[in-house]
Amino acid sequence: MTAGMLWVETTTDEEARTLDNQMWDFATRQEPGGTTTMQAPGPAPENGEFWADALDRIKDDPDQRYAMARRHLPLPAAWREMAVAIRMKIRKARKEKTGYEDLLQELHHLAAMSSYAGYGIIQRVPYARLAALDLSYDRTGFEHLDLLGVTDGKWMRELWGDASQHSTAAELYKDMLAADLERLDADRKREDAEGMGRFLDDWNKEDEVEAAPTHETAPPPRRGLLGWLLRR
Repeated sequence: MTAGMLWVETTTDEEARTLDNQMWDFATRQEPGGTTTMQAPGPAPENGEFWADALDRIKDDPDQRYAMARRHLPLPAAWREMAVAIRMKIRKARKEKTGYEDLLQELHHLAAMSSYAGYGIIQRVPYARLAALDLSYDRTGFEHLDLLGVTDGKWMRELWGDASQHSTAAELYKDMLAADLERLDADRKREDAEGMGRFLDDWNKEDEVEAAPTHETAPPPRRGLLGWLLRR
């Protein structure tokens, strides 16, 4: 996996797992005062700025808003911001009386994918696998998709009629989700054990450094009686 990969570029379980670890694995850091802290990198910044703050500067541009939010999927706020950006474009199309079915289809698919699992699980599932699922309007509808609102459902019903059923990706692919949960549980148990091993290694190394005498801190040798008499 290359540095800087996005979740929307992941195609395998291992890529999704590695990306999640790169973002949320705690690493020890030595502070200037000598204290040791543990911190996770978190979401990648946008030009050195926290992504949500950077997004505030371009929120009136739906294309930029969409692109920035997509880079930060599957964070919960990123799903919502993408949906907002798509709605902005749909409203503009409706006002100008131009076609918007492709946009509405994208909004629906985004909402259906996000219904597979919450954060803590979904980031360990490769995007390519979720994007390939059959999550059509006839299978998922809109009533159970949390990312969609009443107006979204109205637009969809206007264009596509009533859905034959309303469901979620988690319900439609419950066997796949169960397998993912089992895999994630095994991964995290192994990672917790590995993390504890690294922590103990670091702890032991610090103890060894503190216990080792140095030239500056070692006590001076005690003088014998002859040494005291001949000290000059």
